[in-house]
Amino acid sequence: MMANLIKKTEMATKKVTAKKDAATKSPTKKTAAKKAAPETEKRPVDGNVGDAHEKVQLWEGGPFWATTNIGAEKPEDFGYYFWWGDAVGYKPENCKWVATDGSSLSYSFDDKGAVFAIFYKDDGIYCLEQEGWITSDGILAPKHDAAHVHWGGKWRIPTRQELDDLVKKCDWTWKKVNGAQGYVVRGRGVYASNSIFLPCSGRGEDAAFYSPGLCGYYWSSNPESDGNTYSWRLSFDSNDRETSYCDCFIGLSVRPVQGFAK
Repeated sequence: MMANLIKKTEMATKKVTAKKDAATKSPTKKTAAKKAAPETEKRPVDGNVGDAHEKVQLWEGGPFWATTNIGAEKPEDFGYYFWWGDAVGYKPENCKWVATDGSSLSYSFDDKGAVFAIFYKDDGIYCLEQEGWITSDGILAPKHDAAHVHWGGKWRIPTRQELDDLVKKCDWTWKKVNGAQGYVVRGRGVYASNSIFLPCSGRGEDAAFYSPGLCGYYWSSNPESDGNTYSWRLSFDSNDRETSYCDCFIGLSVRPVQGFAK
């Protein structure tokens, strides 16, 4: 009888231990349902240029935004300037626009180049797609996407919708960072710890450099639907920010993104 009692006690002890072990290994429903924090990622330089740039997510389901412009080393740097569909890039030097590949020492952002003949053909968007400038989704093809060409990997120029969302889904604070005027664009809620700085980089038009330090202009990957001589951009100054379209041959900045909105 004593032996039976000891055996029952041992079995009860094993059941209690098993329940404790199971409780330790299995998270509670409350823990499992906890929302993940927004992602901020900076990968080490490993030879893959596309993975060497810091990026942050500013809203749920949105793309990852680079923290610098193409051609910039720091967030406050202006970087290179591109006409829409250009993958070379230009920088201002001694009051002239110099091509980053050395092909021009005195470039002019106008529509006189032979390449712009494509923008004046009939049939608008259809023509751009047939000539390989845009994809069937209506955005710049990789070979004409400055972000993809310069940074590689999955980097690309943001769409007009993503620039609209950047305006509407984030908080914008007019601020000077290391001498450069622009906006700190910050996520909301759980994304409030993530932000990017967009400097007022100005624009290139003809041989001139307009509005640096006063206005910012950034390309989208979308042409304007009613005519292929215009494309969508983000523009801002101290009083306003919006998406609008302008001549495709104007020189604007590019702020790359990764990933598509879900």
